[in-house]
Amino acid sequence: MAPVMNFRWTMRRLNNWGLSRRKLRGGFLHSRFGDRLLERQIWVPTRDSLAVAFLIGLPVTMIPFLPLQSLAACALAFWLRGNLPVTFFLQFLSTPATAIVHLPLCYLVGKLVLGADLAAEWERVWADPMGVVSRGSLGALYLGAVVLGPLTGVAGYLLTKFFWREKPIRGAGAGGVPGAPPEAEKKAA
Repeated sequence: MAPVMNFRWTMRRLNNWGLSRRKLRGGFLHSRFGDRLLERQIWVPTRDSLAVAFLIGLPVTMIPFLPLQSLAACALAFWLRGNLPVTFFLQFLSTPATAIVHLPLCYLVGKLVLGADLAAEWERVWADPMGVVSRGSLGALYLGAVVLGPLTGVAGYLLTKFFWREKPIRGAGAGGVPGAPPEAEKKAA
């Protein structure tokens, strides 16, 4: 029976390969990038690091034909303390398999921003979805990507912040002060 690939299995496998904080400390990458490389929030998803990963990863993945987009997205995520694995995997949303949906959507949004007739453009895209690349309409394609990228990034950021609630602080008594007696909390309510 094959082992179940979950987060714990993945972290154990990375530790076996030498990608643990203990093994990276003092190494080549640590000497180049400093202690930020070893921060837990960059590798383990937290509410804030996951939200920043969506805020960075989705706009970069929307830009079509961007060479080295994974490297650019991960550099931004490293700088802004976003989650690196999530940012990296978000770049795989713009593959040749998803281009059939991704590129026409960017093209249509770009044409809509430029003021074109959406019904006529919809018929043209529906007849030939990948024709948006060959028609000399890269301006509308990139304009749509520039509009859709930040919109989807902000939507991912806000949805992460909305659905992932922070855990309450343990031992917080009255007014959220740790160590306050529970009676004071009842009186405050």
